[in-house]
Amino acid sequence: MSLKFSGSSVNLSKIGFLVADPSELYRELFRRLLHGFGAKTVHEAADIATARRIMKDRQVDFLICAADLPRGHDGGTGADGIELVRGIRLDAQHKQRTIPIIITMGTARRISVGQARDSGANFVLSKPVSSTVFYDRIVWIARSPRPFWENDTYFGPDRRFREPGQKGAPKRRRADKGVLEVVDVG
Repeated sequence: MSLKFSGSSVNLSKIGFLVADPSELYRELFRRLLHGFGAKTVHEAADIATARRIMKDRQVDFLICAADLPRGHDGGTGADGIELVRGIRLDAQHKQRTIPIIITMGTARRISVGQARDSGANFVLSKPVSSTVFYDRIVWIARSPRPFWENDTYFGPDRRFREPGQKGAPKRRRADKGVLEVVDVG
């Protein structure tokens, strides 16, 4: 499902959201904000196991996932929301592989933001999240979709933001030299 927009707003009424956060308070906050923005379908998960089940059984077009999402009842340790996102993006058979994903985190240290970005998230937001910033990021994703890149260790939106006026900048990244493959998800 692609996001629909007109004027300066985005029509979220037909988008299925999944808010995956261990905090009941944050799940309720995001649910209320999304309903206020016009969303009609907002699913909630407190752990990775529940999030996976909902993504398998329900229409999920957009994921808001906490970086500290616990594993849940499916066993094992060490998994978190970032690993959930990485697993979705790297699984070529996953039906929601290209959905927009926002990762939220309480402490947005540079290394944590880098890990979230490298997992394939479209955006990383630091908690507490203001309603304006949250809505702006959803609109940004709808209005400025970035091409997806794929290699052996990464599948997701182009991690670089293109600034107007940067056309003459030297190409220093490996990706600029054709190492990565651009994937058309449109």
